[in-house]
Amino acid sequence: MLNLSNSSAKMSAVLVLWLVLTVSGLVYYQYNQLRVFDSVGVLEQTGWFTKFKHHIGFTAAKHNSLIIVTDPNCGCTKQAQPHLKQLAAFSKAQNFALINIEQTASLQKLLPATPAAVVINDKGDFVYAGPLSQGLGCAQGSGFVETVINNLVAGFNSELLLNKTSGCYCTV
Repeated sequence: MLNLSNSSAKMSAVLVLWLVLTVSGLVYYQYNQLRVFDSVGVLEQTGWFTKFKHHIGFTAAKHNSLIIVTDPNCGCTKQAQPHLKQLAAFSKAQNFALINIEQTASLQKLLPATPAAVVINDKGDFVYAGPLSQGLGCAQGSGFVETVINNLVAGFNSELLLNKTSGCYCTV
């Protein structure tokens, strides 16, 4: 009977070790994805917003607009798919024009990481630029864009630039 108990203890120890190693590996993988959205201050440069609008061919706005920039090869974009779908439905319900753009090398000089969002009001003014959200999973629960949209609909333009936050962002 002593043998059976010893065998059980060994099996429990192996399972605990396996669990600790698996969780440690997942945490390490997630932390490796953490990046500062704009570590070099691209979005802080004078004239950034005008250059961005010109680059994407944005003309006079008739509606508030949500511009989503993604890189289809970015793992963070793949993780953010549920948030992107929810954000598209939310912006449509708020009568926002939704513009989806794929990241290019030339656009990356103006918007250094993806997934990203830029919000422009119906007068063509800057409202928000930065990531969709922050944190390891960049999930919809930590979204900035929804708050900005709600504020704009309520009549408040936050002119919010979030470029130093950390999360799952793809940069080159």
